[in-house]
Amino acid sequence: MKNSFLKKSVCAVMTAALLFTTTGCGAFLAKIASKGAIEYLTEALDAFYADPVSGVSDYDDSFEVPDMLEESLQFALDGVAATSYEIGDATLNKNRTTAKIPVTFSNVIEVEDISMGTVDEIADALGDCDTQDVEITFTLKNKDGDWTIEDMSELIGVFFDPYTSLVFIDENGMPTSFNQEFFDECTVDSAWYDPYMATPLNTTSMHGSPEALLAVVYFDRPMYMTFTANLIRGGETVQSIDVVADGDTIAYCEFWGESYPAGSYTMELVYADGTVAETTSLTIN
Repeated sequence: MKNSFLKKSVCAVMTAALLFTTTGCGAFLAKIASKGAIEYLTEALDAFYADPVSGVSDYDDSFEVPDMLEESLQFALDGVAATSYEIGDATLNKNRTTAKIPVTFSNVIEVEDISMGTVDEIADALGDCDTQDVEITFTLKNKDGDWTIEDMSELIGVFFDPYTSLVFIDENGMPTSFNQEFFDECTVDSAWYDPYMATPLNTTSMHGSPEALLAVVYFDRPMYMTFTANLIRGGETVQSIDVVADGDTIAYCEFWGESYPAGSYTMELVYADGTVAETTSLTIN
């Protein structure tokens, strides 16, 4: 009876000791793994802060900053430099092959609703923006003792993408680099004109075979640039001309020197990267 009790006691003590050893060993290994993952992520983030454009190429070879104006990129870099980061505790899976680590970035500028302006005006607007704390959770994978970071692209969304919408203007109020947002804002309307009287047509059709076609585009401010006007019939461009606006609020798009047979015509005014305006259809009977 005493031997049986003694055996059971010894067995219980050994089992408890084994469980303690196993649990303690697991916690110890998790601590080591967590430390390694955090150290690796810290290296990557320090590399990012040292060179936000290409510093993390050794940690995420797919990391690519979007195409940006030189001024926009500089503002983005200044924004990165004004922030700091704090790494939280790592959460590991059972096999310690995956670690999820939250990182809080402080004083991130909230770039929104900034009107187009000169470099100095936009700098002032950015200085008036609120700042916020942004948390990104990075996922790291461990293979054969080496950590890798799955994806660092959220840094682009936080620190670069907001600056791609900035529009800079010159002394004439014209963007130094044109984009669709600018033309959507300043284009008022477009219309077909009588090519002989230079007055707006009050119909959507013309009779006969005109020697010229005239379309106009109205702007809410003087324009200083050269556009391309495309005359389109049946879905195909039949004539293209340059339209020079030198402080004008109306772009006159006059097509002549070709034959304009019966059909449905539209005119589109374009710039290098998009469409400024497009008229309604004009039918020639």
